Amino acid sequence: MASLSDQIDRLTRNTRSLKETAAQIAPAASKHSVIFTHAVLDTHLGDLIRDIDPSELGLFRLVQNDNNNTYDKDTRSGPEPEIRRTQFSGATPLRKNPTRREDKHEIEPEVYAHAALKYIDQYEPIRQMPRAYDQIVTILNKLHDVRTNIESLNATLEQIVISNKLPPPKVRLEQEERRIQELQARIAELTKKKESTTKIQKSTAARPKNMQTETNKVAPKTPLISSPQEEKFWTTPGEPSRVLQFSENLLDEEVNLGDVSTASFGSPIAGSSQTRPMKLFEAIDTVGEAPAVQANPFFDAGQRYDETGQDEQSNSSPPPNPAPTLQSSSPVLSNTPNLKYPPNDIVTTTETPTSRQRKIKVNIEVERIVSKIWSTVGDIVGAPSELANASSPSVNRTIAHLQRLAAQSPSPDSPIASTASSTAAEGANGPTAQQIQIAYLLTMLLSATPHYSMPLNQVKENLALKAKGTGQGPTRVLFGCVAKRLVKIDRGGREQIVKFDI
Repeated sequence: MASLSDQIDRLTRNTRSLKETAAQIAPAASKHSVIFTHAVLDTHLGDLIRDIDPSELGLFRLVQNDNNNTYDKDTRSGPEPEIRRTQFSGATPLRKNPTRREDKHEIEPEVYAHAALKYIDQYEPIRQMPRAYDQIVTILNKLHDVRTNIESLNATLEQIVISNKLPPPKVRLEQEERRIQELQARIAELTKKKESTTKIQKSTAARPKNMQTETNKVAPKTPLISSPQEEKFWTTPGEPSRVLQFSENLLDEEVNLGDVSTASFGSPIAGSSQTRPMKLFEAIDTVGEAPAVQANPFFDAGQRYDETGQDEQSNSSPPPNPAPTLQSSSPVLSNTPNLKYPPNDIVTTTETPTSRQRKIKVNIEVERIVSKIWSTVGDIVGAPSELANASSPSVNRTIAHLQRLAAQSPSPDSPIASTASSTAAEGANGPTAQQIQIAYLLTMLLSATPHYSMPLNQVKENLALKAKGTGQGPTRVLFGCVAKRLVKIDRGGREQIVKFDI
C-alpha cells in the first residue's frame, strides 16, 4: 500500500499539470478565471483530505494494475495500484430466480433474524456491531418462547374441543335407551324365528316316524340274517381319523388274482357273501322288464320329485298297493332251491344302515351341484329321454333319476366280456355297477345337509356295502369322481371330508 507522502506528491504533480493546462487554455481577461483557479488551486489540502473511516476502509481494496505499462520519468518504475470495491460472494435473494407464486407466502421471523446474524458475522472484520447482535439474539429467544407457548395453547384447545364434543348426559341416556329398545326388538324377532324353525323341525321329525310305521307293515317280520362281515363292521371300534399310515400301496385294496385264467380275466372276483344261482336271476327277469327298486337309505321311502319339485303325496293320491311288487316277486324267489335268505330279505340286502331317511331340498347350491354333475359325469350316469331332449335338465328330475339309479342293484358282469365291451354295451340291459355306485355316492352326499359333505371313512364304508359282490373296490368310483373334479377330499380339518368341488 502506498504511503501518504507518495499520495501527496502525486496530487501535487497533478495539480501543477492542471494549472499549466488551464493557463494555456483559459484567456487572461476571463472573469471566472480567478474564481476557478482559487477554488481548485489555492484551497488548503487540509480541507480536502481527511482520515478514512474504518467502515469505509472495508468497502474498498487496492488492486495492482498489470495493464498499466506506460513509463513516466517522474514516477517510480513499479505499477500503481488501483482502488476497487469489495464484493461479497454470499448468496442473496437477487441471485436466485424467484418462482412465481399465486398465493402470498409469509416468511417466518426466524428467517429474517438468522439473515441479520449472518450479515453481522460477515461484516465483523469491517465494523463490529455488538448491540445489534444482542438485539437479534434477544429476538430469537423471544420467538422460541412464543412458539412454545403457542404449542401448549393449541394442545389445551384440542382437549377443550374434545371435551365439548361429548353430548350431555341426558342425550347419551336417550341414545342408550333407544339402543336397548332396538336390541330388545331384535331379540324378540330372533326368538320368533327360532320358534318357527323349531316347529318346522318337529313336524319334519314326526313325519318319518309315520312313514316308518307304514313301511313296517309291509316289511317282513323275520329278522335279517347278518353276515360275519357286517357284524365285524358294526362291532369294530372306530379309529382316529387323522392317523397317518404309510404303505407301499396308494389305495386301500389290493387285487387278488387267485386262480384266474386268461379268458376270464375281465370278470370280477366273487365276493365273500353267498352268490345267487343263475336260476334266481332268470326268475327275477321274468317278473318284469324293470328290476326291483330298492329303498335308498338316505331318502324318505316313497318320496319322489315331479316336474314342479313337489312331492307326489301332496299333488296326487298315493299309488295304490305299493307292496305287490315285493309280493309278486316273492313266489318266484321261493321256488329257487339254493336260496339261503328269506325271499323278502333279498330286496333289502344292499341297504346301508344309516340314520333317519332324509329329503333333498332344492336350493341354489343344489342347482349348482346338479349343473356340475351333468358337466362332469353326465355321459356316465346317463339321462332318460325326457332329460336328454331338454336344453337344461330339471333339478327335480335329475335328483329323481339319481335316486332310481341308486336304488337299483348291479347285475354281475359276464365272465368273458372285457372292459371295453361292457362299456360299449352300457344302457342296453339296464344300468351298470359304475352308474349305480356313482348315483349312490351323489345321492348320499346330496342328502348330507346342510353342507352336502360326509367323512371319508363313512363314504368308504357305505360304498363298500353297496359294492359288495360286484368285484369293484369302494374307492374306485370315489377317486374317479375326484379325477373328474366333481367331488374333492378336504384334508384341512381333523378328519378327511368328501364334498362337492364347486
